[in-house]
Amino acid sequence: MRNNAAEPLKRPSAPSHPRSDNPARKVQPAELAGWLVEKGPAITQRWSRELKSRYEAPSTGVNGLLDEFLSTLVRFLPGMLGPYREQVEVVWIRASELFGAVAARRGLAAGEVIEEFQILREAVIRQLYLDPPLAGQREVSLRELLRLNRVIDTGVTHASVGHTDALFFALFEGSGIPDAPPTAELKTEVRSQLSGLEDELRDIVGLSW
Repeated sequence: MRNNAAEPLKRPSAPSHPRSDNPARKVQPAELAGWLVEKGPAITQRWSRELKSRYEAPSTGVNGLLDEFLSTLVRFLPGMLGPYREQVEVVWIRASELFGAVAARRGLAAGEVIEEFQILREAVIRQLYLDPPLAGQREVSLRELLRLNRVIDTGVTHASVGHTDALFFALFEGSGIPDAPPTAELKTEVRSQLSGLEDELRDIVGLSW
């Protein structure tokens, strides 16, 4: 005779992939940093694609430089989660301010540069869902997600600072912000600064990208 009593919910069957002896273990900071190194190019591509689709006109003539800039900024993220994050943060702030300053020369408004940097957060979140660390076998802890979120918030803040400073100095010098795209000389100078920032990053974290 069938028992009509409600049956307790059954646990899902074990997944096919091997499990560790500690199923409650979260993704460790070093593992998340390693994931960011591995997925950095995909995050950069997504970020670049979104920017170019939203601000195609202001970016005309600087797309190559913009891609280099985004790639450099993404390479900072792993170091911001590691043991040298305080030292890396100093360089991260300078890189973010440079991004804002260049955005001003690209003719972007203050709100636009903030939105551009915010898109990095979207790119990271989408990549986390699309291809999570450790193939999704372990969860990323809330602590690490909040830390990564604060890193991007810092970048947003200082990109805005760099944008404001660029406008102020242009007004102070009486030159204004040109409507034309950045000159070849400016692009060369920005690339030189980006190279210097990456060198500082390597010196701090001891990695070769």
